[in-house]
Amino acid sequence: MALANAKIAGLTDDLQMKGSEINTALGVYYLACVKTGPQLIACRFLFGAVQAGYLTGSLYFISFWYPRDRVRRRMGFFFASSGIGGIIVGPLCSGLTSAKVGNLLPWQNIFLFIGLISGVWGLLGPFVLEDYPDTASFLKDGERAVIRRIMEHQNTVASSGRISMRQVKLSVSDYKIWLWTIIDFCANAATQVNGMFGPTIIASQGYSSQVSQALTALTNFMAFSGMASIAYIAKMLRGSSNAIAFSTLVTITGFILALASPNNTGRMVALFIFSFASPQPAAHGPAWEMANQQGDTKPAMAAALTSAFGGLGPLATAFVYRDQDEPRFALGHAVCLGMTILCLLATLILRIVLEKENRRRDNSTVDLSELSKEQIKDLADNHPAFRYSI
Repeated sequence: MALANAKIAGLTDDLQMKGSEINTALGVYYLACVKTGPQLIACRFLFGAVQAGYLTGSLYFISFWYPRDRVRRRMGFFFASSGIGGIIVGPLCSGLTSAKVGNLLPWQNIFLFIGLISGVWGLLGPFVLEDYPDTASFLKDGERAVIRRIMEHQNTVASSGRISMRQVKLSVSDYKIWLWTIIDFCANAATQVNGMFGPTIIASQGYSSQVSQALTALTNFMAFSGMASIAYIAKMLRGSSNAIAFSTLVTITGFILALASPNNTGRMVALFIFSFASPQPAAHGPAWEMANQQGDTKPAMAAALTSAFGGLGPLATAFVYRDQDEPRFALGHAVCLGMTILCLLATLILRIVLEKENRRRDNSTVDLSELSKEQIKDLADNHPAFRYSI
């Protein structure tokens, strides 16, 4: 978000960045000390490398604290936090652009202060986050026992310390995880349009840098509203697959409107529509996936594989929203439209697969009496008593 706001605050002019260099910086994933375009790209790369494990670890962490039927809501809160950040960052960047701090340029103010806030807040993590329910100091013994009993029933106890190579292999060969990865890849490509290019899209409609940064608070509020409501939407539509299908259809409508609109008003309306709907599949997908994992190791592997490969989706977005295409950005919107359609198709296929597997298990009987306790654990979600959440 900081880089997107810094771009319209003069970053590309001051660093003499041309062509697709800013897109490369966005793609490789901020520092106030950079002086040239290559330095920015290098810093962005290092920042992305350090941050790479955050999403995977967070999904894994959440899945071991809450039972399957409550994971979706908690992940909704988690993903909604990025929307809250956007609501705050937009007006903050607008103020920082106008501020004079020593010899710093406006975009350097953004990187310095946003970076300081993130850094200080991150340092608090080890002191406020507990590793597992079993070791949480704020829980009473009776509360720990209840949580452990629930999680043992679901075969998702985090503090066992056991890594199952069988579950690792099972994860890599599980085509359902790769379908969730496709969903995540396509959803991330679309949802990052507002985060990476929202200020640029708004500014291209004729607004000043400061006004554009302030207006991003509104688009980020739409994103926050969409992500904060994922649990309620999934409950209302009776399942994550229905919720993803609904949100992708709304997102498709937004991108079609953006492509078809001949004026700025229509394009701004389209931006608000897909800013609201496009983040939802990116939140529904991981929540749906983690609610359908079981075992000591498979949830972590599923989160890692989906985040690693699905997280590459924004790379496509980073290189198709080009300055020469403003104010319509037809290429970028068309690519994201196609990605969203593919997300919808993968969701429908996965739903059919899970429903078919549930029916098969309902109509079959499997004898596990000859398996050891560890072998039964290693069945993970292939356990005959496990039913997939649709």
